[in-house]
Amino acid sequence: MKAASTATEAVEIDSDNGAGDEAPLIQQTVRRLLRDILAGVYKPGERIREFDVAQRLGISRAPVREALRVLEQDGLIELAPWRGARVIDPSPAEIADLFDLLGVAYGAVARFAVRHASDAELQRYADAVDELGALIARGGRNVELVDAAYRAGTQLGEVCGSRHAATVQRRLGRVAYWLHRFLQPAPSRWRQQSAARHRKLVAALRMRSEPHAEKAARRIVEHTRSFVLQRVAATGAAR
Repeated sequence: MKAASTATEAVEIDSDNGAGDEAPLIQQTVRRLLRDILAGVYKPGERIREFDVAQRLGISRAPVREALRVLEQDGLIELAPWRGARVIDPSPAEIADLFDLLGVAYGAVARFAVRHASDAELQRYADAVDELGALIARGGRNVELVDAAYRAGTQLGEVCGSRHAATVQRRLGRVAYWLHRFLQPAPSRWRQQSAARHRKLVAALRMRSEPHAEKAARRIVEHTRSFVLQRVAATGAAR
């Protein structure tokens, strides 16, 4: 049985409140498996054993089984009869396409949030961005930063007023969450740029400008996309 990494253990499990009809324990298990994959507990092509996960988390196998099905639907893992679950290993072209789709979804969520979210709801998103900025300022671990960014994006989806847009963003975001492993280690300049882009989105939301909010959201995704693809290309060249 694999032991969870210190970085993974450092992040508390919290539920994904916008996760449709998924039960809270399943939500938490999905999030934990996401962080484990990001932290390298499970690598591309590696098998995730249902029994081992259940034993490590101290839960029954049923929520683990359902969590694996969620991750399969989101395209993060592959489930095969008699072989269990394996982490996917996407091609560079598939990674590029994923981030393009996420940019569209995140842009739509930001536009809808301008239209539908209350000032109080937008303030909660701004608070989440402040938390991300504080983590970056004190040199937080990559898994903590990615988790904070994911929570902020999911929170914006929850208040955007469009359940469909939020669902698409959340599902694409789960796969992108895992691809952030290519950012390790992320340069300080890149982190600062990321914080600045998130602050620009907050400003656009507060201005109640749909086009500016959509543009700012898509730039957040593009910033990550460009760097991830650079790392993927470098990794492929090194093989």
